[in-house]
Amino acid sequence: MCIELLVRKMFKFNFSDSKDEEEKTGNSKSKLNWLPALEIDVSSALIKRSHVINNYSVCTEFPGITLNYVSSKELLETLKLKNCYGIIEAESQHSDLVPAKYEGGLKIWECSYDLGKYIMEQCVPLENKLVLDLGCGAGIIGILALLKQAEVHFQDYNIEVIESFTVPNILLNVKDDVVKERCKFYSGDWEAFSQLYSNNSGRKYDIIFTSETIYNPDNHQKLYNVFKENLKKGGVAYIAGKIYYFGVGGCMRQFENLAKKDGIFKTDVVWKCEEGKVKSFNAFDKFFL
Repeated sequence: MCIELLVRKMFKFNFSDSKDEEEKTGNSKSKLNWLPALEIDVSSALIKRSHVINNYSVCTEFPGITLNYVSSKELLETLKLKNCYGIIEAESQHSDLVPAKYEGGLKIWECSYDLGKYIMEQCVPLENKLVLDLGCGAGIIGILALLKQAEVHFQDYNIEVIESFTVPNILLNVKDDVVKERCKFYSGDWEAFSQLYSNNSGRKYDIIFTSETIYNPDNHQKLYNVFKENLKKGGVAYIAGKIYYFGVGGCMRQFENLAKKDGIFKTDVVWKCEEGKVKSFNAFDKFFL
């Protein structure tokens, strides 16, 4: 069983100053109320609503594949009308995330493109595999896996993201029966998700993909535990992220050290590059169990 890490250049999140908010309210990070995990049933009504979407964007980032996806700007306006409070709060603060309320699911982060390109260029074997797109957001990595004949489970923190962004994006790229036969959907906190999935399924994942999910060091253990508890022996997890997230504190080496401290993984760098004014590297570090 192994974990592969894709590390990109340094990055700063645009998000609210949660420390100031904690000082005002007297709350600490340990007291954040994380959302419970849910398995989401994709109803016929939701599928029907998704088919009336006419205004969408086109992604040509991946070799040999063109993907369609909903415009997040227009979607944001729709969710505001539906009183999705966490997302409204983030928008009012011109923020990409509000911890434990909204975790950036309406934005396609650049490491998702890196990971997708790697999957396609390296011809990662996906046919008949059970895949988890963890922190899926737009779901583009999971969609690539579906197009390669995988069975895919999509997970994101906010249920509104799954229902209004992930599912419509999938239906813009595959037929309805693919969603019904080869997809499952989950929302909520990673710790709760891991418990829910472990309790209700005897299956473990062949592959777990996740992108831009290591920005908050307080969540590293929960993220790591998803791999440890739900990845099949001999399976692979791919983690794409920045080398460091200014203003948030998370970094890829910090997550790697967590895995090393557990004492059951070792790492190998299999891909790297330098680009931009700030010299850094992109790397897949391989962990073996």
